[in-house]
Amino acid sequence: MNLAKRIENLESRPLLRIVPAEAVPLDSPADVLALLAEQVNVVRSDARADPVERARTLGFLASLALRAMESRDLTARLEAVERVLKLREKAVEVNGKRKKW
Repeated sequence: MNLAKRIENLESRPLLRIVPAEAVPLDSPADVLALLAEQVNVVRSDARADPVERARTLGFLASLALRAMESRDLTARLEAVERVLKLREKAVEVNGKRKKW
């Protein structure tokens, strides 16, 4: 393809407006999952992407999402254990006796 045709081809394409993404806080596993879900949808909707590359990217994002889910579940379990321990401490303080568990 000669230079004139390449320029004509580029000029006929619609211009893409690149909007800077707003900062997303990643403070919890839920934040990470929300970001990953958004990116999975972007990858899935990209019709121009190579199918093999799209599949590879989706697999990678899915593995990251699974790790974030495991972290979320572990965080919830840890919080539950901490609540039980606090309740036990309060029960000991009220009764004044220390029990051996």
